[in-house]
Amino acid sequence: MKKTGKWLLSLVSRTLVIILVILLLPYARELYRAIIPGVTGEIKAQSRIIEQKLESSQRLEVTRIDEESILEAKTSVIILGTVGSTTIRYRYTASVGINLRDVMMTVDSDRIIFSLPQAEILNDGIEALEINKRNLFSKAIDKSVETLLAEQRLKCREQYITDEQHSLKIQEDTVKAFKETVCQWLEDAGESHYEFEILLPEKSAAE
Repeated sequence: MKKTGKWLLSLVSRTLVIILVILLLPYARELYRAIIPGVTGEIKAQSRIIEQKLESSQRLEVTRIDEESILEAKTSVIILGTVGSTTIRYRYTASVGINLRDVMMTVDSDRIIFSLPQAEILNDGIEALEINKRNLFSKAIDKSVETLLAEQRLKCREQYITDEQHSLKIQEDTVKAFKETVCQWLEDAGESHYEFEILLPEKSAAE
């Protein structure tokens, strides 16, 4: 009987400890701040350095695109159907990055939280490497190579920003490049301790 009573008392004690821990968990960060008051000041000092850098900076390149592909365009007329085609082997290059002035920064007690803007094409270009044209009739009805390349450039630009596979890779590169940049800013200012949380932009319903 005594053993049963001790076991019940031990079980109740453990249960009370678990409940107490759960209740105090939301206040753990405030307790940490009280125990180590220097953390808040250090984070604030770092945030001022980063804020100045963000305000004085413009765009950050996070990755580059350099790919070759083939574009084929067919020329059709009523009744006759396809009467010609243009095949272009082209090279598309682009610089992808973010506008640092659009970065939102929130200072917490023991970390700095960044909300990053959507990555964008900072600049891009397309060039023809090889052109092959076949036309049975007048070349006047064909689209020019310049027009075809201009249209393909817009398609490539849209693809790399909206395509899921490419956009996930760009997001990974964005987080890595931004974190490396901020760490370098702090190291240049003599700061060696930092804790970040980096939030990516949410996708819209249309995407």
